[in-house]
Amino acid sequence: MSKNKKQAPPVPEPVMPESAGTAAFNNIFEQPWVAALCVFAAAMVAYGGTISNDFVYFDDDKAILYNKALQNPSLSGFFSGQNLGMFAPLTWIAYWVGKSISGQEAWGYHLLGVLLHGINAILAYFTLHRLTGKHWVSLGAALVFAVHPIQAEAVCWAAGLSAVLFSTFYLAALLAWVHWRDNSRKLHYGLALLAFIAACLSKSAAVTLPLVLVLMDLYRRKDLFSGAFWLEKLPFFAASLYFGLNTFSTRAEEGHDIAVSSSAFTLADRFFMICQTVLFYPVKILAPLGFSVAYPFVKENGSWDVTYLVAPLVLAGLVYVIWKYLRYRPDYLLAIGLYLLPLTVMLPFRTVGNFELRSDRYAYISILGVAMLLFLLLENMESKVRNGVLAGAVAVLAFLSIQQGQVWSNGVQLFKNCVDKTPESSLCQCNLAYNSLLERNFDAAVTHYSAALKYDPSTIEAYNGRGQAYLELRKFPEAYSDFDNAIKTGLSSPKLFLNRGKCLVITGQPEKAIPDLSKSLELEPKSPEAHYFRAVANDKINQTDAALKDYAAALQLNPNYVEAMVNRGQIYFKGQQYAPAIEDFSKALAISTDAVKPMILINRANAHLMSGDREKALEDANQAVTINPGFQRGYQTRATIWKAMGREDKAAEDMKKAGGN
Repeated sequence: MSKNKKQAPPVPEPVMPESAGTAAFNNIFEQPWVAALCVFAAAMVAYGGTISNDFVYFDDDKAILYNKALQNPSLSGFFSGQNLGMFAPLTWIAYWVGKSISGQEAWGYHLLGVLLHGINAILAYFTLHRLTGKHWVSLGAALVFAVHPIQAEAVCWAAGLSAVLFSTFYLAALLAWVHWRDNSRKLHYGLALLAFIAACLSKSAAVTLPLVLVLMDLYRRKDLFSGAFWLEKLPFFAASLYFGLNTFSTRAEEGHDIAVSSSAFTLADRFFMICQTVLFYPVKILAPLGFSVAYPFVKENGSWDVTYLVAPLVLAGLVYVIWKYLRYRPDYLLAIGLYLLPLTVMLPFRTVGNFELRSDRYAYISILGVAMLLFLLLENMESKVRNGVLAGAVAVLAFLSIQQGQVWSNGVQLFKNCVDKTPESSLCQCNLAYNSLLERNFDAAVTHYSAALKYDPSTIEAYNGRGQAYLELRKFPEAYSDFDNAIKTGLSSPKLFLNRGKCLVITGQPEKAIPDLSKSLELEPKSPEAHYFRAVANDKINQTDAALKDYAAALQLNPNYVEAMVNRGQIYFKGQQYAPAIEDFSKALAISTDAVKPMILINRANAHLMSGDREKALEDANQAVTINPGFQRGYQTRATIWKAMGREDKAAEDMKKAGGN
């Protein structure tokens, strides 16, 4: 028997070493500064195209274009008073910087918003990376923060610059706090406190930061029950309380009665609204479609729909799962806290302002928590797979953000999108109408103001807006009816009384118009238009002295008010005061357009004729018919001048041109 040969052990297949190029590539992306550049670049790709967007006239007009602090900029002006119920001096300074860049155009404000958003993405990455030490999770969360379409409202809205700006200081404060925890340097503690105060001076929503500091310290296993744990946060909580209470005061100054506006919903309603809203944002973040500028809380036939009714049960289930499976997983608890805590003051406990507290921009920082939780779940996947998922998610989200940025290109696009999503929202209908009005699409304005009143008859400002559209369409009875309804339902503004007075003047009721025009001037004495229309009304009822006084006031306030010059000149002419009439007509001619010059020339020609200067009268008449060869009144006047000069042949010729015998 032959001996069996000893079997050789199997030779393992060689493992292919990672190429030097691949290893170097991976190592580069492990560098924090490279990750920071990536998230900044991603933010620019997603939102850089929105820099050319226009204003949307949804607080852009009130917060920026008509903000008195920007019209006469000064530090004392920025740090005194409030605008739209908010004390936010650093936001006003940011608006001023935007105005310094682009003047009355919107791109300067959008440029600031996009750059700050990119900086915020960098701060988000460094804060999470420093706090957790998890590079891939921090990078993924920061990239989603940078490119998610839910961020469009904060980034693409000029007036929404406050949300992006306060977040810059908010995230900087968190990063400084983590540094202080790591090195105990007083400088970093001071920077954290200063950045927090700056955040509160940008937007009062920053008051949640002390809660996040507690969360981060618990994550770092700090002793919750030590005196030092709370003492070191005491200045933050004190500042938070001060700025929070101050917000209620400034809202009251603006005229927002929080108690009254909050009473529209019962405590039970609020419970369902809060529960549904806590779930609403993660759904929007994970299923990024159907974004709108407004998500109204609407009952159907007096009842909430099923999403509200089941929300408390879903939340209870989630709390159980967290307690059962995640209570010893600090990374997961940190992510959940980073979602919930910045959102707390944005939940609809109370109504502070003109609409309910649910809006995309309120989740601007909270998205970090949802994104972090998602990438924690993916962290243990194979490197190539998880990187592919991250790259694909970023690409899809960036594409959606580019589309959502186009929705914010102007007010009509924004609110058309809102009306398409929620046609029953009177807020959306009213704002679409307002932006249509500004674009001089008066028929569309009437349509959408009417829809706003249909869905919510208490939207009384729609009467005023629709009245203005009717006024432009020269539908004066309809305009008068709307202005009258607006005034009767409680609105009071100088423009409103002026418009109702104008309708009365135009429809031949000057005597009734004078009280409205006087009320308008009582509310706004420096209105040249109100003086002008009251002068017209007084002239129609033969109150010549009062008319002359109002025309003089209108011209003092607006020296280039052509209509006031011409009308006053006509009063002088009727009173046989030809020299001042000629003076007014001459001033009007110097600044008038070619469209009205023939009429003014004929007025002056008549004044010259009556004062005995036939040559100048003829010169004016000749110029009038040269500018407008079809001007019948011009030929009639010139015929009269020819007759006065004894040129019957010329007079007969002009009468034929005028269409006479």
